[in-house]
Amino acid sequence: MYQPPAQHRIHQPARIDAAAIRTLIGNGEQVIVQFTQDRLPAPLLADLDALAATCGPALEIRFFGASTEPFDADVLRALPHAVNLSLDCHMRAIHLERLGELGRLKRLHLGVHHLAELDILALDSLRSLEALSLGETGKGQIDLAPLRHWPQLEQLHTTGHMKNIDAITALPALTRLSLSQVKSRDEVDFVSAMPALTRLRFILGGRASIAHITAPRLEELEVVRVRGMENLGDVGRFPLLARLSVEEQIKLTEISLGANPMLAWLVLRNCKTLQRLRGVAALPALRALAVSQTQLDFDMLVAEGLPRALRQFSFGTGKRQRDEEIDAQLTQLGYAKAPYY
Repeated sequence: MYQPPAQHRIHQPARIDAAAIRTLIGNGEQVIVQFTQDRLPAPLLADLDALAATCGPALEIRFFGASTEPFDADVLRALPHAVNLSLDCHMRAIHLERLGELGRLKRLHLGVHHLAELDILALDSLRSLEALSLGETGKGQIDLAPLRHWPQLEQLHTTGHMKNIDAITALPALTRLSLSQVKSRDEVDFVSAMPALTRLRFILGGRASIAHITAPRLEELEVVRVRGMENLGDVGRFPLLARLSVEEQIKLTEISLGANPMLAWLVLRNCKTLQRLRGVAALPALRALAVSQTQLDFDMLVAEGLPRALRQFSFGTGKRQRDEEIDAQLTQLGYAKAPYY
């Protein structure tokens, strides 16, 4: 299962310590060099660009909003070797066409609330991107139609942007999709037509059901705080699913697990009306089960049988005395605590 690297943030450095940054990257960390301003000394930018030329996507250059002034993307002219770039938390930005001059860019996080260039993805130089994250805009949606010409795109996160999103069904490399703040009226049928999808995340927004979605290669599914969610459908339709996390779904009363021979990690958190969990005892590969703030009955869950492969088990009710009793019982049964994240 995918585990993101540890992050090390360097905030507003007065100079670029290339040796220290290379050491961090060599130790497997993701280094983020971040600034809240776009007017920076030329020598510092030159050193940062030289480092970007050799460090690849492990070095993220970030400009984030901390001012009422528009972010001026002219600063990107000094960073032609940037591979991993974040321009986020900005209210406004100017000269975003400079993104079109970054021929080595592979990863982009763009978050401008009052974005004027809703056709920004049409820039030809962005076609080689491997990862794209789009933040929320106040009015209008970024047009996703140009993504059909991005054959190398592997990862997409979008916050409310659904205009022409079916363009991504043509992408052979897109394995990870995160959909945030998708409105209930927006169709998500396109997900079933994605040939390589292995990780799918729904967060925020609204939707009553995802029972109609299929994804034969899906390995990880996460559903978090989706308003009105009542039906996940038979989870057995995802035969390769290894990781399932369902959080803060207050209308979800039942989860049905089917033939999920690969499911190893299951988290159910703050689903306060969840009363039934069907099929858990028959999961041959389940090693970690974490349950918190649901209406599931612990004694019944144990009595119905637990998977033989289970090694980690956490169960919380929110009531201190009862939770202490459950913890003691699980320890006696030989289970370690299961992580929620």
